[in-house]
Amino acid sequence: MLTDLDLEVRPGEVLGLLGANGSGKSTLLRIVAGIDTAQAGVVEFGDATDGPLRIGALLDPAWLDDRLTCRQHLVIAHLYSRGRVRRGSVQAALATVGLSDAERRCVKHLSLGMRQRLALALALVDEPDVLVLDEPLNGLDPDGVLWIRELLRGFASSGRAVLLSSHLMAEMERIATRVVLLTNGSLSPLDGRSPARNSVRLRAESRAGELVRALTAAGADVVVTADSSILVRGMEPARVFRTALSSGAVLSHLVSEAQTLEEQYRDATSNRRR
Repeated sequence: MLTDLDLEVRPGEVLGLLGANGSGKSTLLRIVAGIDTAQAGVVEFGDATDGPLRIGALLDPAWLDDRLTCRQHLVIAHLYSRGRVRRGSVQAALATVGLSDAERRCVKHLSLGMRQRLALALALVDEPDVLVLDEPLNGLDPDGVLWIRELLRGFASSGRAVLLSSHLMAEMERIATRVVLLTNGSLSPLDGRSPARNSVRLRAESRAGELVRALTAAGADVVVTADSSILVRGMEPARVFRTALSSGAVLSHLVSEAQTLEEQYRDATSNRRR
């Protein structure tokens, strides 16, 4: 059950949604897309300058009709959205998603990756302000993954927004500009660019003890590891360096180590289970 969620998708960003199976990701996306109705509350996407926001959704390509061709699906979508089919619009839509050669192929003869591409083309028919995508990378080959990454980045860079879920955390880390975790009915941020999520590893040739005390006094989380290096969390590298200078420590090594999205997810979910 989804309770007390506060979610806003901002113009110009790709917001990634992570969560275990059964955490409610698909339910949330269906509510955002207007397919299901929440008992209370709203989801805000930011301000629309030209009237109501238009939302395009790719939630499950299984809804595609196996008997229809790619072209027929798009013709129907254009007629429903605009009341007519503009010259060249179907071909342009298929070219956008890399299905120009499959225009007259029935859906039943498409691979899962090609179905994903067709479903995305349909989501783009109404020129949406926001794309809502549930596992859009499923079935895509490496070229397809690279393609959709660039497409979504370009979509967001034009001032529009993307909300997507994916279990492929390495790819989510590349695509998303911000990531949130859905668990136990609540959302929490996962931001590898935050100083609290990063760490600085350094080694002091002298005055290491003074340095550890100075960093701790400045509010950092400091751990001296087994190899005598100092691991600092919660402080930016520049401030760590300035603190080392003021403490009189001589450094032989200092490097920033960003926590991966997978590591953040593991830590966040393990903390929730405690």
